[in-house]
Amino acid sequence: MEIDLGTVSASRLFAMYTSNLVWSLFLTSTALHAVALITSPVQAVHKWVRRQSSDSDTPIPYICAVIGSALWLRYSIFLRDTKLILLQTYAVSMQLFFVIALIFYRTKRRKLIRLMTGIAAALSLLFLYIGNMNDEDGKEFTGRIASGAQIAGSLVCPYLIYKAVTSKCIDFVPLAPVVFTWVMELHAIVYSIGIDDFYMLLANVIFFCMDGSLLSMFFVYPTEKKKKNLKSSPIPTVM
Repeated sequence: MEIDLGTVSASRLFAMYTSNLVWSLFLTSTALHAVALITSPVQAVHKWVRRQSSDSDTPIPYICAVIGSALWLRYSIFLRDTKLILLQTYAVSMQLFFVIALIFYRTKRRKLIRLMTGIAAALSLLFLYIGNMNDEDGKEFTGRIASGAQIAGSLVCPYLIYKAVTSKCIDFVPLAPVVFTWVMELHAIVYSIGIDDFYMLLANVIFFCMDGSLLSMFFVYPTEKKKKNLKSSPIPTVM
């Protein structure tokens, strides 16, 4: 729906918002949860700054988030959905910041830098290829790639579950992003149904189930490893 900016007023905006109040409230809730989810890894950055190291955290979720958001950003451009474009632009910007921070506080960062350079080159080539397609083919192709990438990214959850089970601890991934992701995926499922988008619906349903399984690990294992009290052996005395 096109809006004449010259005639916009507070009363008209309020009337537009309340014309479909339930959907408007849902979109507001979705936007707030999305911003909270995207921003939540700030607590991990704070931990890295405090410890002067990011070695304890796996880079996989952060890398997957950058790839997924970049693909969904391109897909939202095909959809011409302003809300999604703004949201995914913010997501890509913040997630790149988190990856850069993770690399900066990494003890061994060369391998990670090479990996991110390769990913950036691959995405650039992919977007160049997509740019040469017509809108309908590009939309379908990007939707499949974005959906597939998100489903592949959700497979990180079983890996993290395995890591938690074997280490009897889940200190390598913060709780907040897992919680926000689970709640956000629920919103995304409803939004996908609302706009009748198959690719978004499929990807978000699978991610919702995977992330829910990872979230359950926080109720099973501690978030910090117990420190062992090492008692020093008594020094023998010469009689």
